[in-house]
Amino acid sequence: MSKQFSRRDVLRIGALAAAAPAVIALAPTSPASASDGGPDRGGAGSDYPRPGWEAPNWLVRPFALNQVALHDGIFQQKRDRMLNYARNYPGTGGVHDGPDRMLYSFRVNAGLPAPGTWPGGWDTPTQLLRGHFGGHYMSMLSQCWADTGEEIFLDKLDYLVEELGKCQQALDARPVGRVPGRSGLAVQLSDPHPNQYVQLPAGILADVADVTFAAWVNLAASQTNAKIFSFGTGANVYLSLIARVSATNPGARFAITSHGSSSEQRIAGDSVPIPVGQWAHVAVTLSGADGTGRLYVNGVEAGTAAITLTPAGLGATGNNWIGRGPSDSDPLLNSSVDDFRIYRRAFDGTEVQALAAEDPSAAVASPADLVAWYRFDVEGETALDYSGSHRDATIIGTSYPGFLAAFPEGQYSRIEPPMLQPNSGPNAVWAPWYTCHKIMRGLLNAYDLTGNEEALDIAFRIGDWAYQRLNRYSQAQVDQMWNTYSAGEAGSMNEVMAELSAHATDSTKKAQYLATAKKFTFSTLFNAAIAEQDQLNGRHANQYMAPQIGYLRIFEQTEDQNYHTAAQNYWSMVVPHRIFSNGGAGRGEFFGPRDVITAGFTSSSDPRHAESCCAYNMLRLTRNLFFHDPDPAYMDYYEKALHNHILSSRHDVDSVTATEVTYHQNMWPGHSRKIGSTIEYSRYGGNGSCCTGTGLENHTKYQETIYFYSDDKQSLYVNLFIASTLNWQDRGFVITQETQYPTEGASRLIFEQAAGQLKVRLRVPSWATQGYTVRVNGQEQSLAAKPGSYVTIDRTWASGDTIDIAMPLSFRVEMAIDNKAIQSIMYGPTLMVVLDATPSYRNFTFYRDLKLNGDLASSIKPTEAPMQFTTQGYTLRPYYVSDPVPGQYDAYHPYVQRIEPEVVFGSYGSGVPNDGVRDQDGETFLDRVWAEAPFAKYSDFFQQVLQLSADWVSAGRHTDAQRRAIVNAAARAQRDLES
Repeated sequence: MSKQFSRRDVLRIGALAAAAPAVIALAPTSPASASDGGPDRGGAGSDYPRPGWEAPNWLVRPFALNQVALHDGIFQQKRDRMLNYARNYPGTGGVHDGPDRMLYSFRVNAGLPAPGTWPGGWDTPTQLLRGHFGGHYMSMLSQCWADTGEEIFLDKLDYLVEELGKCQQALDARPVGRVPGRSGLAVQLSDPHPNQYVQLPAGILADVADVTFAAWVNLAASQTNAKIFSFGTGANVYLSLIARVSATNPGARFAITSHGSSSEQRIAGDSVPIPVGQWAHVAVTLSGADGTGRLYVNGVEAGTAAITLTPAGLGATGNNWIGRGPSDSDPLLNSSVDDFRIYRRAFDGTEVQALAAEDPSAAVASPADLVAWYRFDVEGETALDYSGSHRDATIIGTSYPGFLAAFPEGQYSRIEPPMLQPNSGPNAVWAPWYTCHKIMRGLLNAYDLTGNEEALDIAFRIGDWAYQRLNRYSQAQVDQMWNTYSAGEAGSMNEVMAELSAHATDSTKKAQYLATAKKFTFSTLFNAAIAEQDQLNGRHANQYMAPQIGYLRIFEQTEDQNYHTAAQNYWSMVVPHRIFSNGGAGRGEFFGPRDVITAGFTSSSDPRHAESCCAYNMLRLTRNLFFHDPDPAYMDYYEKALHNHILSSRHDVDSVTATEVTYHQNMWPGHSRKIGSTIEYSRYGGNGSCCTGTGLENHTKYQETIYFYSDDKQSLYVNLFIASTLNWQDRGFVITQETQYPTEGASRLIFEQAAGQLKVRLRVPSWATQGYTVRVNGQEQSLAAKPGSYVTIDRTWASGDTIDIAMPLSFRVEMAIDNKAIQSIMYGPTLMVVLDATPSYRNFTFYRDLKLNGDLASSIKPTEAPMQFTTQGYTLRPYYVSDPVPGQYDAYHPYVQRIEPEVVFGSYGSGVPNDGVRDQDGETFLDRVWAEAPFAKYSDFFQQVLQLSADWVSAGRHTDAQRRAIVNAAARAQRDLES
């Protein structure tokens, strides 16, 4: 169970936090550090911290965060800045001040006292995504404790979980169905109640000519254009009663039309507005005998007009609602409604006055004339018809126990059928299931990483609620939900529901949670992915990226291969086909066409690229795919995105008030991490956006993928070259990795403690084309080290053994898929950007200077600053350097343009055009020659020129004379190339 806090505990903790400095420089975390949170949570012999979720069918497994300690380097530096934020946010001194901010809107929504304020950004009381940031915050705190063992993180987390439990209990106790009415009970429509509107049977007015509508309403707000009732067949055929026309015209208005709003016949009720905050009787009568319609408020005639249309004249209407209008742009009515009646004749004024003055206990007036009568006296989603005609209605917006959110439950009703509201307009929905996922993920991380049992209990109850909400919908209906931008974005809800299924002990619950996980499958893209049909163009990237992780979770529970295949194939549609050179994806959050990367980069198109949430989810997906299939290609991408996108997303300044994490990253030439007037580190206030939320997690778990081990514990995977110490207690190994990577292409593994045989699988990065050698205790090993693979050292290890890895860094280019002349300069794993503010591509020429190794270093010179170089008058700097000077946002070029007009080798030209002639893949002759570098000797290079030039003649790209000129230039350049 979560910790219970005494007043003494709170005062002690508050004093500790107040005494902590605002900015803390941390020493490397010891892998043996632990909290004194009790014998079950971090003490001797504890199962916690754990690595988090693990599946029984993984081939490869991770270590817990506290088993891998980061040492000095860029990863530790970025991590320590976020640890500092986690300890001290919001900088006011109290240990619970941060959790209280996360709890603010949860408490308000639950009707509990909510002192203080909120995080800001999208996590404010007016934002529809509020609450998601608190979920990420729980994940961050869990990771921080699992990493460091510092009690302050566990104290914050336990307090937050306990208070969320109180909110869930309070929400269960809320009056979500009926409320006191004018007589008996009434239905409360719109927020904060889940009830959204009342759906009446189709065709209810099909045979009604003369009519009287009568109801009691208690308006909760002065809404304009909200409909008390509406009957129709679409946007052009309807009748409706507006509660309030506008701020300047506060009266009600009835309208009926068969040809749209311009042809409405109206009754204006300007003389007697409907009061707000008290029960009022409203009625509308339409009489065919005199062609007149009348509107009444509290028995007083508020307006009259000539009306020739009848309800029957509209046909068999299907859109028949109380509290909703004919258009999605109409706000839902925020009001209590009671005693709604429809009569098949027009009452006169005296009869309407009698209805308005009627004693609640009196017999209903003119029962034989009733079409329908709804009293709302019985709980549930059915509104019984008391007329005897059996025209029961349905209340849209059923509530279920277990609900927990920082906004009303009606947000879920609005994305569900039949509403399916978008994320704009007066009834907007903004990804409520996405928010639910972040909360559940935070709770499950609190359980999986720290052992907080109450967090799991809360998550189970949310899981029960989710099952009840979604179980009644067909696959076609949920597909409609998940296809709605971006209201239907659901994060990885299938992930957390599948994990709940695994955690559950009751077989019925296990089945229900797994069934709910499958409900989050979007059939269109799921089936397309299985069939390897790329249908991602135009899709909201993050909306369809996150569910892939859940597909793996379902596969882990069911062994249904389709779920694994879908996730694998999806990954292959993104990498490399939609990936920038920093590892990020998406423009303005959307996928573009396959293999279109840089098109439009110098136009006025949207400069917002590479959303940080996408990198977060792609790394999670990549890591989970590797657990099932340890393919080195996954780790090549993982390193690219982690080392460039994620590292660069954290501002190189300290803050305890804002996350300082980018939302987007500009890939345009000559721009910075400031887009327009918006600084991407502080977009939406620096707290509360989706990417500041994922950023809390990104920068507190850098060590999670450095080392993995095989399921049989006989192999250790060294995936990333990051200074760290691994403490593998189960095998008795403590291994320290000493490296200056990426400044140097070398790493040393020192077996501080070892006893026994172990296969050490060392990753050979795909960029390591200049050689990769391994020495064990100083002796070089005979290995076939192919770039983009793993090599294995299998031996019995002893304390003091060492492995030295040498993988020389080299400069190379990565060509954009859609334009091979647009390229990024890479140094080992690092994207090197050109520092320059000119908003157009900078032109570079490199081929003339190349040597046999193909390394661009021959024309790139180091400076006195580490990892900073110059070439052709420009400065190169790592992309991960994130504006270290406060207030200064450096413009950069992630991509440059290669200008190589002539086929040339060293100082010898051929006179043959190079850039002007390209092959079917868009590459030039020199591109294809140097793609085979490094060349061990000149003869290998010359043979490549001979063979390629012959191929180009055969393909009709070059003439025989041009081939001779090329071969002659290559022959003459031998000394230049070997020097």
